[in-house]
Amino acid sequence: MTQTTPGTGDYGPEVAGRPGSTAADYAEDPKERPGFHIGSHTQEMALTITALVLAVVAAAMIGWTGGHVLGGWIALAGIVVGLYAQLTSDTTYERMVNVCAIGIAAVAFAFHLHHGGLW
Repeated sequence: MTQTTPGTGDYGPEVAGRPGSTAADYAEDPKERPGFHIGSHTQEMALTITALVLAVVAAAMIGWTGGHVLGGWIALAGIVVGLYAQLTSDTTYERMVNVCAIGIAAVAFAFHLHHGGLW
C-alpha cells in the first residue's frame, strides 16, 4: 500500500485521533494528546508490571537452591505472562520492559531447572 499524501506515518499526531488532526487540536486536554502517558493502557501496563515482578522474584530466588520448585514455577509464570503482555502491548515502552522481563524470567527459569527442576 502506498502513501498518497505526504505525512509522518504511523507516529504522527493524526494517528492518535481524527484524520488530519494535529497536536494543536489536542492542546486543551492532556488526555487527548498523542504519545505515551500513564493510564492510557491500564490492562497492558498491569500485565507488563506483573511479568516484571514475577521475573524479579524468580531471579531473586536463584540464590536459594532449596526453593527451586517455587522459583521455577514463578519464572515459568513470568515467561508466560510476559509473552502474553508482549502480544497485547501497545507502546514501545511496554514492549521494551516486556522483553527485559521475559529475558530475566528465562534466565531464572534456566537456573531453577539446573538446581533441580520443577518438582
